[in-house]
Amino acid sequence: MAASINGFILIYRKIQEHWLWENSEPFDKAHAWIDLIFMANFRDKEVLFGGTTVMVKRGQRVTSLRYLADKWNWSRHKVSDFLKALERDNMVTVVRDSKKTLITIVNYD
Repeated sequence: MAASINGFILIYRKIQEHWLWENSEPFDKAHAWIDLIFMANFRDKEVLFGGTTVMVKRGQRVTSLRYLADKWNWSRHKVSDFLKALERDNMVTVVRDSKKTLITIVNYD
């Protein structure tokens, strides 16, 4: 009889300080996905980005392709393709303008 894999696990953001996480560059797609979840706000708050304030809700992250590319050691094109793949799979929604990218994790709650 097959066991069910439904449910969730708790992963503390502090794992990002562990040597296993810190030495995982360049990130693979799985690490990048988990990193997006880690970066998402856990509560609504107003943040300063590019000289203006932006309301960022729970499960969202305001960022830039350049920041993600630098963090994951990827090209901006690879980051853009990855985000598009996540959108096609209904894992995130992405709203971009010339200065910022707002990523919303679908079903964050």
